[in-house]
This record gives sequence, C-alpha cells and structure tokens, in this order.
Amino acid sequence: MSQGKANEKEWETWMDNLIVDNIQNENIPFYKFSEFQNIKLISTNIFKATFKISQKTVVLKNVYLNDNKFILDNLINEIKRHRKLEIHDSILKFYGITKQENTNNYMIILEYVTEGSLRQYLKTNFQKMDWNAKLNLAKQIANVLMFLHSNDIIHGKFNSENILIHNGIIKLNVFGLTKIISDSLNFLTNNLGPIQYMDPQYLELFSTIGKNKSSDIFGLGIILWEISSGNPPFEMESSSNVDLINNIAKGKREIAIPGTPHKYKGIYTDCWNHNGNSRPDIFRVVKNLSEIIISDASVEFEVPQSQPHNVTDVKLENLNIQNEEPEIKPDPPFGDVTTEINGFINDLFEFFIDARKKQFQDIRPILIKNYIREHKKNPVEILCEMIRHPSYYLFTSLIGFFYQHGIGTVVDYQMALKFFNLAINDTSSSNSLSLSNLYNINKEISTISLADMNFYGLGVEKDTEKAFRIYIKLANKGSHIALNTVAYCYQYGLGVEKNDEKAFELYLKSAEKGNIIAQLNISLCYYDGTGITKDQTKSFQWDTKSVLAGSIEAMFNVGDSYENGIGVVKNEKEAFKWYLKAAEKEHNKSQYTVGNCYKNGYGINMDQVKAFEWFKKAAENDSFDSQYMLGKCFYEGYGTKKDIVNAIYWLNKAKENENTSANELLEEIINRMS
Repeated sequence: MSQGKANEKEWETWMDNLIVDNIQNENIPFYKFSEFQNIKLISTNIFKATFKISQKTVVLKNVYLNDNKFILDNLINEIKRHRKLEIHDSILKFYGITKQENTNNYMIILEYVTEGSLRQYLKTNFQKMDWNAKLNLAKQIANVLMFLHSNDIIHGKFNSENILIHNGIIKLNVFGLTKIISDSLNFLTNNLGPIQYMDPQYLELFSTIGKNKSSDIFGLGIILWEISSGNPPFEMESSSNVDLINNIAKGKREIAIPGTPHKYKGIYTDCWNHNGNSRPDIFRVVKNLSEIIISDASVEFEVPQSQPHNVTDVKLENLNIQNEEPEIKPDPPFGDVTTEINGFINDLFEFFIDARKKQFQDIRPILIKNYIREHKKNPVEILCEMIRHPSYYLFTSLIGFFYQHGIGTVVDYQMALKFFNLAINDTSSSNSLSLSNLYNINKEISTISLADMNFYGLGVEKDTEKAFRIYIKLANKGSHIALNTVAYCYQYGLGVEKNDEKAFELYLKSAEKGNIIAQLNISLCYYDGTGITKDQTKSFQWDTKSVLAGSIEAMFNVGDSYENGIGVVKNEKEAFKWYLKAAEKEHNKSQYTVGNCYKNGYGINMDQVKAFEWFKKAAENDSFDSQYMLGKCFYEGYGTKKDIVNAIYWLNKAKENENTSANELLEEIINRMS
C-alpha cells in the first residue's frame, strides 16, 4: 500500500472514531452494520432491514457526515429535539445510527411503516374508504400538527408524501425539517414537487418571508382536500412549475369533490385562504374537525336539483330493453342540444362517442385523458361541471366512465354504477330529433357499460351469463356495438357455449352495420382461422378498411403485417410509418414499438434520444414493457442522463406490473449499491 493511501485510510479511521465518539457521548445508540440482515433497497438512499436479534423491521436512511462537524452537530441537535417529540404515537420513531462497512455511508435507523405514504395509502385504499375513515385520517393528521405547533415547531414541508401510515395510524416523519437529511420520498413526487402545498404568500415573496405555522395550515388544507378526493392536487396540471406557482399565488385551488360534507369543505377552504392571517390556527382546525358527525345522509350521492328522474338502481337481470312506445314529453325549455350542452363538454362527449365506436377498450381512457390535457382543462373541474350541469342526464354514460377509470377522481365503481343506472332509468323522450338521438346513445352506452362491469366483475360480482343476456337484448334491439360483444362471447365461450362459426357470423353482421371494432375482429378471425378459413391477405384487407375508418389498433396491425410480411410484402419503412401513426395517437404498444425501432434502426435510422422519448411516452401511458425499458435507459444513461432515482422509480412500477426483467435489474442495482 502506498504512503498516500495509508495516510488516507488513517484519516478516515480517525474521522470515523471521532463521529462515533460524538454520537455515543450524546447517548445516541450506535449499531454495527453487521447487526442487520435482509437489507433491501426500497428507494434511493433508503433501505429496509431486519435487526438480527429482535427480528424487528426498520428503515436505514443515508446521511452524509464525514468531514463536516457542522452537519454532525446539527444532526445531534435534531435527534435531541426528536426525543422530546417521540412521546406522541404519530411521530416516526428514531432508533439510532449505523455505518455501512467499507464505505463512508452513515445511516439513521427509523421506524418501518407498513403502508407507505399517505398518497400511496389513498391510492390503494380510497375506493373502500367511507367518510368516517377519511375523517379519522384527517383528525390524526391535524392532531399531530397541533402537537408540533404546541412545541413551537414548524414542519415547513407538510405534504402527503411526508405523512406515513403504519397499520392505519399516522406517522409523521419530522427528520429533515432543518434540511440536514434529503427528503426520503422525494423520488416519488411528480415533477411539480411540493409546489401544490406551498403557502401562496411564500410563493409570491420567497426570500422576503419565511415559512411559519400558517404555512403548515395551508398545506394541511391541501391535504384535507386530498383525503376527500383521493387524488394528488393539480395532478393533471399541464403547466410548467412557473405557471403553477403564478396560478396558486393568484388563488388557484382545487375543486370540491361531490359528496364532501359541507363543514369539512369549509375547514379546508379556510385553511388554504390566500391571506395567512385569515387562516385558522391548528387548535381551531382540530376543534372544527371534532364537531363533524358523519351520517349516511350527509354524504349520500346527490342528483342535481334540476334532475326530475328516478335514481333507484336497476337490477341488471330485470333490465327492460324491449321495443316499446316511449312517453312523449315536451322539449325542455333550452330547445336545441347544442345550446344546452355547450363548449367543451359537448365536444368531449362527441369525442367519447367516437372513441366508443372506433377504438378498443384499453385505449379509450388514455384518449379521453389526453383530449382533456391537450385542451388544457382540469379533469376534476370537468367532472364537477358535468355533474352540476342542468342536463347532465344526457351524458351520464361519460360521467360513469370518469368514475370507472379514475378520470378527475379516483376509481369508484359504485359511483360509476349509479350514473350508468341513471341513464337506464331515464324514461324521458323528446320531439327534438337531436335530443332523442342523444338520449338513445347515452342509454345504449350506459347499458353496455353496466353489462361490461358484470362481465369483468367491477363493483359487482362477476357474472358473464348476466352480461351476455344484456348484450343480446341490446343486439336484438339493433345495437351493432352490443352485437360485436355478443360475437366475442361466442368466440371465447363467455356466458354462452363457445361457437366460432357463430362468432364470425355475428362479427360480420356487426361490421356490415359499420362497427369498426367488429371489422378488426373479423381481421383477427381471418388471421387465426377462427370460424372461417385462415386467410392472412383478407386479414390485412380488413385491417386496411378499419384504418380508413379511423381505428388506431388497426394502424398497429397494418404495421405488424408489413414488419412480418403477413398478407402483404414485407417492408420495414412501411411498418415503421404505420407504427408511428398509431403511436402519435397515444397507442402505447405502438409507442413502445417505435421506441424499439429507433433503438435498433428498424425502418428508421437509430436514434437513442428518440428511442428514450418514445419509451417514456409509452411508460406514462401504462405500457409495462416500456416502464422497464425507461428504467433501464435511466440506469444506463441511454438517450438521457444517468438518473438512478428515476431508474428505480420506473423499474419498481414495472416490477409491480410483474415484469421479471425489471425485478432482475433492481436486484443488480441493489447489489452494486450495497
């Protein structure tokens, strides 16, 4: 060993001894790293581990101390302060300090929580939470903030990622308030970071004022809204950070969620008052929350006052969709539909109807979300506007779709069922042809949607036979959309005995009525030889026909045919052209394929940056393979800068979606970091 390296080693040993002595002199427990086992990386710089002797699960979090006595002194002071707070059950417990062997990494040892952050908890559990459960969370959070303020401690970073949950109990992480330690969950926040929770007066003035207790109250107000909605604030905001800062400073706030108790809404809107002096203190908030009594009536689903229709749920097996003479009622006073359902909602509903006709189920939510984003609208506001609309019963199928797919709200199958049922119970008719058509379209889509929920077991017990009965009733009334689904049931033997020939016959009948999805299914039948002699040339011809009618899935199929020379002469450039057309229309499988084309130079010149960009788009559109590829790109620096934080984030998402390659790469990263 050289003299220089020997001196460096001696210096590191001397510093380690000095740090450990300082820690132990303050009676802070210090544990050898060898006392832990089953160490697993759970996020950047954060590990889950088990004490060998007690088998207690803990969290190990990196903190950098070497060569900086100021940081060490501050950490010790923070630990002393933490000891005074640990008496409260909702403060995350601190157990001591350890040091990774053969590294300079010191780690604090913290209590392990079973259910992650409040944001994660809401995402996982919101659908089964009633208002008593939501209020319980709100009270716990307010109580622990009252404890901090009673001890003259300002949290300063009060958001749903810093609030943790262990077996249903709030655990507030108060480490890092003096910015000694990096935010343990920062990698999970979206690109807007904590701006959504920041005091607007602080955003306006930044350096001229500091955060205070009133700033915590503002953050609490945003969190209380988040509990009521299940969504992060401004989740769909497309603005830049600067735009959002300006909007919040000018008074931009989220929209109240339908069904929120009035008193609860009043509490959080008072908390996020622009003027800090007008906000209540934490003692007032706790008192007001304690006075809320949740009864079924206070949060029951309410139909807007203008709705004259029956809201009782319909039992699916008793749906009456026979041909019968409807009761003719006078047109509503608004007259023409275009004057009543105006602007964006009208356009969105037309887009929704078009997507139902042309696109497969899995891409419809993506198209609706992107349509809203492209028009710079907030989906929460759109949902609320539709529900409050005087003639909302004309597009209850779209409102139900929002609840079914978590657009502007969390996924809520029971609310989706309620709105789909509203359309079925609607017996109104109109002398206006345009209104009559809209009633019929809304009822048809809602009835099919209810059948779909039975078919897949969403919000109700799965019952394919019941779903099939509804589909065939609608098909007999002339619905070519339902007819296509009846054919699908025959093809796969779902709710009815399997019959490939019958399936092909019904697909063809639906396609002849103009159903584009049925045209795609005929293509698949010819491709696989299902119910008809296999003929890949005819398969390609049907795909081409569907493309001309606007099917995005067909664009991908045409690209696949050109790539593999199926039913057409193989042509790499033509394949790429069609993949790109579908990708530009948000087809995530095509976006992933375009990424691979740029990566491998297939039909186009190789381009790492463009490959990365398309993998990113596909990953954000829930392509599980792309989530893995994006994580790998961030890890390797392929087409972008190396970013271990984003690599772990996207690989974890891919792992959650059962991508085995992502799991293997995560293990590789952990082994290299340990």
